[in-house]
Amino acid sequence: LYVAGCSNPFAPSTSRPPDDERPPAVAATTAAVVMTNLQRAFNEGDEVLYESIIDDRFWFTETDCQGELILANGKEDELDLMFGARDGSSPGVFDIYRQIEWNFTQSRRDTEPGRDFPAAFEGDPDGHPDEDWEVFRGRVEILLLEAEDQGFRIDQVMNFKMRKGDDDLWRIVRWIDDPLAGDCGDGVGRLAAEATSWGRFKA
Repeated sequence: LYVAGCSNPFAPSTSRPPDDERPPAVAATTAAVVMTNLQRAFNEGDEVLYESIIDDRFWFTETDCQGELILANGKEDELDLMFGARDGSSPGVFDIYRQIEWNFTQSRRDTEPGRDFPAAFEGDPDGHPDEDWEVFRGRVEILLLEAEDQGFRIDQVMNFKMRKGDDDLWRIVRWIDDPLAGDCGDGVGRLAAEATSWGRFKA
C-alpha cells in the first residue's frame, strides 16, 4: 500500500544519524541479540550489521494461504535485494528508503530440536538433524519511507529460525512469513487492504 498525505513541517527528520554517532552493535552471542540487531540494521540502514546476522544457509520463504509460493530466496539474493546488485546496476531497499522503521512484537519463542527435523532430501533448508535451532515468532511492522509522506507499510506475522555457527555467533537461517488474511493466490488485489506482504514487496 502506497502511503500519501500532506507534509508536516514539524515532523522529525527522516534522515538517519551519521555512523560515527552510533554505538557499536553487540555481538550475536545469543539468539535474542540477533533479533535486536535485526531491528537495528533496518532502522539504521546498516548493511554490515545486516549481513553479519544472515547465515550462509539462509532461506526466505513466503506462501499465500493456499500454500503457493510467493517468493523464495537464499543469502546472495537476499543481500542483493537489501543492498542492491553487486555490479551497481540496481539499488537495494536500504538505498531507496531514507527512513525505515522496524518493530517486532514477539508472540512465541521455541527451541526446535534437531532430532525432530531430519533432512527430507539433500539440501533441505528445514532439515537440521545435528543442530537445535531457536525460533522466534511474532508480528513485524515495517514502515519504509522514500519521503515524509511516500512509502510502504508492512504488517505481517513472521518466523525467524536461528542457528549457532562455528564461531559461537547466532544467525538467521530460515525466515518464514505467514500469509496475510485474504491472500489466496489471486494477486495483490486479494491482499488485506491495510498492508502488502514482505514477500510481495521484495518481489
